[in-house]
Amino acid sequence: MKNKDLALILLVNFLWASNFLAAKIGMEEFPPLFFTALRFAMVIVVMVPFISIPHGYWRKLLIVGLLMGVLHYSLMFWGLSIAPDISPVAIVNQTFVPFSALMAVIFLKERLGWRRWTAIVMAFAGVMVIGFDPIIFSSFLSPALVAIASFFLSVNLVIVRTMPGIGALNLTFWTAAIAFVPILCLSFIFESGQVNALQSAGWEEWSAVAFSAIGATVIGHGLGNYLIKFYPVSTIAPYYLLVPVFAIILGVVFWGDQITIELVIGGAMVMSGVTIITFRSNKQKAVEGIDGA
Repeated sequence: MKNKDLALILLVNFLWASNFLAAKIGMEEFPPLFFTALRFAMVIVVMVPFISIPHGYWRKLLIVGLLMGVLHYSLMFWGLSIAPDISPVAIVNQTFVPFSALMAVIFLKERLGWRRWTAIVMAFAGVMVIGFDPIIFSSFLSPALVAIASFFLSVNLVIVRTMPGIGALNLTFWTAAIAFVPILCLSFIFESGQVNALQSAGWEEWSAVAFSAIGATVIGHGLGNYLIKFYPVSTIAPYYLLVPVFAIILGVVFWGDQITIELVIGGAMVMSGVTIITFRSNKQKAVEGIDGA
């Protein structure tokens, strides 16, 4: 990989990791569902000049908008909002990798070897270890919500793999556009104080919303899509394992995260499992590519 592209992929990792910190700051003032709706509104405004009307995929787009836009993001930000620290959320979020492997077995009829099955068990066991962290255990709802959000992300990824005609920009925009109204309605049904939050939010909270929408989504995903045009997934994917690492560093430095023995052991289990699944999956795809050549 060229040095320029290596710098870009490290920037993508940093932007995505920083999203956990930005969202945490933003939700100090905005309720989590309302924060998600504001984030989607900014994504829509920024991206609308660059999108096109998709044809033939509206049914699947609606499903993706509900799974990713409504269920994944609402549960993820809700879980993050009630979490005392950022680090456990960033780690538990990685369970979308073993969930995705399971979804591929169920829906795409892919086969897993014993190494990836072991890695899946290890990753989920690591989440349970993290749950015994005394800091996390006081609000076990948080990792549970994040794990469920990661499950919906994995189902979404399986569906997206059946939509080759939809570009990444269109997918990002329409996910936000489809989810915006339902999320806003859910916010006004289950949350309160939205108007007061709009009036009292300072530049820090608005900057957090803007960074989450523009920095992490528009720029971060845009750069990720740019890199995937020049490098195979097997080259790009392992670098994204740095996202929780950067998130932990940011959490410790800027949010005061506490690193406990349960977090270290559980986090090591989750990340070891995710790493094995990532590399074994990439190796399997490479072998299938050779066989099919």
